[in-house]
Amino acid sequence: MRRTRIVATIGPACDDEATLLSLLQAGVNVCRLNYSHGAPEEKTPLYERIRSLEDKLGRPTCILADLPGPKLRLGRFPGVVVLERGASVNLHCGQHTMAHADVGNIPVEYEGLSAELNDGDPVLIADGLIRLKVVHSPRKASAVVECIVEDGGVLSERKGVNVPGTMVDLPAIGPNDEAALAHALKAGADYIAVSYVRTAKDLEPAQKAVREAGLHVPLIAKIEHPVALEHLDEILDSADAVMVARGDLGVEIPLEDVPEAQQRIIDGALTRGKIVIVATQMLESMTLQPRPTRAEVSDVSGAIRHGATAVMLSGETALGKYPLAAVETMAKIAVASEKGLNSSDQRPSGLARFVSTRSVAHAGVELAKISKAKRIVVATQHGNAARLVAGYCPGIPVTAVSNRIRAMRRLQLLPGIEGLMVEESERGSHTMQASLHALIEAGAIGVGDRIVAISGSPKAISGATSTIRLFKIAEDGSIHGAE
Repeated sequence: MRRTRIVATIGPACDDEATLLSLLQAGVNVCRLNYSHGAPEEKTPLYERIRSLEDKLGRPTCILADLPGPKLRLGRFPGVVVLERGASVNLHCGQHTMAHADVGNIPVEYEGLSAELNDGDPVLIADGLIRLKVVHSPRKASAVVECIVEDGGVLSERKGVNVPGTMVDLPAIGPNDEAALAHALKAGADYIAVSYVRTAKDLEPAQKAVREAGLHVPLIAKIEHPVALEHLDEILDSADAVMVARGDLGVEIPLEDVPEAQQRIIDGALTRGKIVIVATQMLESMTLQPRPTRAEVSDVSGAIRHGATAVMLSGETALGKYPLAAVETMAKIAVASEKGLNSSDQRPSGLARFVSTRSVAHAGVELAKISKAKRIVVATQHGNAARLVAGYCPGIPVTAVSNRIRAMRRLQLLPGIEGLMVEESERGSHTMQASLHALIEAGAIGVGDRIVAISGSPKAISGATSTIRLFKIAEDGSIHGAE
């Protein structure tokens, strides 16, 4: 089984039912919906379409809702604008739409940008692919900033805008984020990605909204600003998972510093037993070409070998010409990169939350290794026990069992975890034995196999994780208890 998870951004190139199904069958574990584009309610049919494929797939689908965040963006305008080096460009700050944008006039949503820019400041657009230089800034809000093009390119609406070295005074969760978050929670998103997180405090509004909704939806903190690196430990402690958002991060900090920052984020997440996604420009050339560059293959492989839980496709699937080929290629790279990687020495430390669960998970994994168990079976209500078991990279197949479909969906982002829906009995041992019978019928385990079961007590799923059992499949197919 492939351990590394694949996150794919769903967009116009792949949002029809047939293409979605082919992507999920080819290896996509998580569908990312980018709320930076389109109105929130426009995504309702897409949620329904993704969920409708569960029966055909024979497994749950997982949806990650990515909030817009306090990111500077261009306004809306029809078509594209081609900017050439040396051309003059006026940025109309505070203008959300422009009916006829052209080479000389581009809308920017944030009205305060014209008050914060200085003459000579760089303005980077589309992850730094387009670079402008400020010629004249009026130093007042809702005004026009005169720029000159230093690095040109093709520009479309809603592209991100970065001003390195400038801390833009925008709230972590603004009105657009509130609307997107409310929709995502109502629609049933399995994960919420909070964009442009700079400190742990930036996560609090989203955490409050999740609590008030009475839901258990993990939050992913996107690390894409140098301030976030200064507060990385507190963000890692507060968030449920993190994303290395290399597009904006690579614009905000020197390019040569991105690999070190990426490794720092990965190591910090793994130490806490948390999910870490590496994103942006993983297979960028496949947006237009059917095959990636060798450098891209090495980049993806390096992220996996360094411990990334998941790798993410963005424009490659959302807008590219070859979305299916991009997913197939990513899956092949992941399988090849995982060869020779045994159980990791990297394991959740005392920094990881859920102390008792972590201790039981650790003991269960060690017992599985010592007893040469064929499989680890872990009961989980929300996914935390399964996540911590996965965090130990046991090198042994792991099946997570639950009676909650939402937990099964969240499991799709956990590395090396298979899911199994079961009914919960009053006694934990009965639930786990029923799970083993299902695995025997499926051919996952057989005669002579040892299985380590980690569960709650007195109930396996809803009880607090506290119990480890060693089972063995007898010659007659019966299940023997602890040896």
